[in-house]
Amino acid sequence: MATTITPVNPITASDPLIIRLIQKMDQLDPDRLMDLWSSPNRDEITIEENVIQHGLADERQIAEAYSNHYLMPLFDPPADSPPPVDPSIASVLPSRLCRDHLIAPLSDDGQTLEVAVFAPDSLLLSDEIKLLTGRQMRPLFAPLSVIERLLAVLYDDGSWTDAVTSANTASFEEVEDAEELDDEESQETGEIVHLDQAPPPGRDGRIIRYVNGIFEQALQTGASDIHIEPYEEACRVRLRIDGVLAEITPPPMAMLNAVISRLKVLSKMDIAEKRVPQDGAIGLRSGDHRVDMRVNTCPTVYGEKIVMRVLDKSALPHNLGMLGLDERQYKDLTESIRSPHGLMLVTGPTGSGKSTTLYSCLNALNDHATNICTVEDPVEFKFSGINQVQTRSKVGLTFADALRSFLRQDPDVIMVGEVRDSETAGICMRAALTGHFVFSTLHTNDALSSVTRLQDMGIEPFLLASTLRLLVAQRLLRRLCTECKEPCQLDAETAARYDVPADTVVFKANGCARCRDTGYKGRVAVFEMIRINREIREMIQRGATVGEMQQAAVDDGMKLLAQSAVVKVVAGETSLEEALSLCESH
Repeated sequence: MATTITPVNPITASDPLIIRLIQKMDQLDPDRLMDLWSSPNRDEITIEENVIQHGLADERQIAEAYSNHYLMPLFDPPADSPPPVDPSIASVLPSRLCRDHLIAPLSDDGQTLEVAVFAPDSLLLSDEIKLLTGRQMRPLFAPLSVIERLLAVLYDDGSWTDAVTSANTASFEEVEDAEELDDEESQETGEIVHLDQAPPPGRDGRIIRYVNGIFEQALQTGASDIHIEPYEEACRVRLRIDGVLAEITPPPMAMLNAVISRLKVLSKMDIAEKRVPQDGAIGLRSGDHRVDMRVNTCPTVYGEKIVMRVLDKSALPHNLGMLGLDERQYKDLTESIRSPHGLMLVTGPTGSGKSTTLYSCLNALNDHATNICTVEDPVEFKFSGINQVQTRSKVGLTFADALRSFLRQDPDVIMVGEVRDSETAGICMRAALTGHFVFSTLHTNDALSSVTRLQDMGIEPFLLASTLRLLVAQRLLRRLCTECKEPCQLDAETAARYDVPADTVVFKANGCARCRDTGYKGRVAVFEMIRINREIREMIQRGATVGEMQQAAVDDGMKLLAQSAVVKVVAGETSLEEALSLCESH
């Protein structure tokens, strides 16, 4: 009986690079290649790990093949003698980054950082390494066992000769799909992720290290949001730093499902449900530093996208003086919020710092003699001494329902997360009229447009005139890096346009390692704070236009957004380009 031979498809340009390189070395075993393609876990580990497991090539042959292909040096010291690596080099790169991507630092001359890498995916780390260290990355390909030993020496205080290689012995089936992380781990983790704790060994430990590494990078760079976005052939991980998204190295596609499942488990979400959006929360602790994260998943055509909002309570201003107000704005704010009754509205787009301003005001009023109640969606920060309520639309607890309940709770101060509809607006007005001070937010472009917006919701002008105490609009501008900002002088035409002296010296962004070559580090708030005085109150009652009310406010010494932004430019805190990008010129 004739033996049936299963044909092997010829290698094409669409096949993985390492398979094509092995073919060039004339050692491609068809049977072993068939076993690799039919392997049930081929999508769960990297192609290089698969090649080693199925005996198509060993780790040194893989390193040599990549070294020759990319024309980069090969780093392969003898196994019986330690390599010439200074252990202090370990402090240059985070251990989690090195372990997750199987890289190891070798030397640093202040400008170039030599890094041993095993797979070409690690070459994509050059931008991230420059972000972290300010150095250019010079990669050297090395066998996997060499990198494992280097990691043991640099980060585990191990011995070069005793370090255990994991390339051929590690079990990559330990967490088959890490999507199946069970309730036991969820219970063990609880609501807090301790970033200082070492993850367990095995593939699940690698996933945990990668997730924790994302968290640590977000905290180190002061990111406000983390985005994990799946696409057809790759995924993208981005951090929103100083209001601008910056891309960092994504996980291998083989790890993506496991990473998403890990995040869903930590967030107390249903990991089996991938068809509808879900919301959750994660608590992080690094040393004595506690940070909360608000997590949301959204199904896309290529998988679940995850966005995490970083809520660092320690970053909130401890007092109103830290908000960045000028003397007049500080006086108007502090006097207004201590009124026995009335309404204060804070306006601005998402991410403009409205919650920070409101919480700072509530903190200033939070004492044993004041009953403060808030209704929020969601509750971003939890404070002792403040009664905070989370809306739950599924069970009928809306802003309006919570507000009605508050009025029977004997409150002095009420904070409503957002005025979203006419019903909520009406109850806010009644609360402000009946002896309560009410804080809330509204989506308008400037402060006095709130008057028009509320009238569109059906609020009568006389009610607005009676209840409004302070209208605030705010934006966040990127702060110039103090290490590299450069002075420049405004030309006469520009100075005249923004009403500043012609010889005024301002600063422009340049870029350095400290600010990741952006020219900016941190953000500064600018405010338009309109106190409702007698003149503006009368103008509201007779239906004056927003422009007329703005002119009356300016005549009374108040600053509009653009004027406040120019003040920050003249003070050297931000650049004119940054101010103009966020504030309309008047």
